[in-house]
Amino acid sequence: MCGRYTLTSQEGLVEDLQLSIGEPAEASEWWRPRWNIAPTQPAPIVANRDQPRRIELARWGLVPPWAHALAEGAKLINARSESAAEKRAFKDALARRRCLVPADGFFEWRKDGPNGKTRRPFWIHPEPRRTIAFAGIWERWKSPEGVWVITFSILTTAANEVVAPLHDRMPVVLDPRDFDRWLDPGAIDPHGIADLMKPADPHGWIALEVSPRVNKPDCDEPSCLDPPEQARLL
Repeated sequence: MCGRYTLTSQEGLVEDLQLSIGEPAEASEWWRPRWNIAPTQPAPIVANRDQPRRIELARWGLVPPWAHALAEGAKLINARSESAAEKRAFKDALARRRCLVPADGFFEWRKDGPNGKTRRPFWIHPEPRRTIAFAGIWERWKSPEGVWVITFSILTTAANEVVAPLHDRMPVVLDPRDFDRWLDPGAIDPHGIADLMKPADPHGWIALEVSPRVNKPDCDEPSCLDPPEQARLL
């Protein structure tokens, strides 16, 4: 499961994602630090197009071509890697339209208190912090007004030892050595990339409890990552 994630720093982004761009990344219009990327919001992706790799904005929540409304993407923010190849909404995108989803961490919630009604957010990320890439799939959807919209979904797999105490699923985090395979612009047999759909090595990953501010999608600022004790003093 991945319901929120972060991309807070641009440092090393071009090198980490092996991008080929003709201008400094800091000059690109897409960039601003994101402390709490939420479903249906625009976020950066690197799509497998026939061109030098570049970052572009897409809407989180894949909208199939036959969908009646853009809002239907809110239900398709994640795709289970084990079954995406059999799902009508995902199978063509998995075979033909894959992308990297840049991030530097993601959130999960632990249920506590009576009847598990208290949800405590945790930020899960590599330490030291660095840019990572989730395995994503993207799609094109044409609105009734004739406007094309690019949307995407994040593939998930079983949780590793760091995430498992919080949730049984986590995003697929691609090894940089596998970026070329994942971004091959040609059609791919999904069974041929099944080995990429595995939990991230837990070594070097941590889960830190953070401010309940992150529960609100419109909170997109550094305070989202404050420890809860500090957040209560604000």
